[in-house]
Amino acid sequence: MFASLLPKSAPFFEMLLEQNRILCDMSGLLGRMFDDDADKDALHKDISLLEEEADMLHVRIVRALSQTFITPIDREDILRINQAQEEVMDCVQSLSTRLHIFEFSRARFPAVKLVQTMGGLLELSRLMLDGLTRREDCHKTRAFHELRGDCDMMLAVGVAELMDEDISSPQALMVLFKWSQIYDRIEIMLGAVNNLAETLEEAVLKNV
Repeated sequence: MFASLLPKSAPFFEMLLEQNRILCDMSGLLGRMFDDDADKDALHKDISLLEEEADMLHVRIVRALSQTFITPIDREDILRINQAQEEVMDCVQSLSTRLHIFEFSRARFPAVKLVQTMGGLLELSRLMLDGLTRREDCHKTRAFHELRGDCDMMLAVGVAELMDEDISSPQALMVLFKWSQIYDRIEIMLGAVNNLAETLEEAVLKNV
């Protein structure tokens, strides 16, 4: 009798999974922006629209937490996952904006591989979150560390290439500056993705 009077829990896992789906979609669009013949204007617009949708979902999750007594896992874990995913999406939006503004004539291979590999990292985050939802063992630590190592290597290669560039003209110097901005944003995004993975791993360890 008393249990039936308690407020029902909001669909937190469903909302977090939807948030992660939006994040993976944004990451996929970001990867396409590195294609030399891509319509960067359209892709950037699509990313911005998804980011707006994700912002509203982020607020819904926070509001639901403030109004819900019973949660499927600790409310601190839900809040941290929500915030970690939001931070990665902010990084995707920021990087896509720079790609849109800078209008590079060609993409650099290390940057392309970095964004593709981070897409793989986000796919692992989806698997971890899905496993957490079903209370199944979904540890992806080893796979994540392997891909993270690939990212660190490609980032080092990309930065080293920039240092070897010919900057004898103002135009070449400007291109170098722009790519240094891109790699800086990629590194920030990589840190946010790493934080998301660690947040999910902690939640899995506590609840599965």
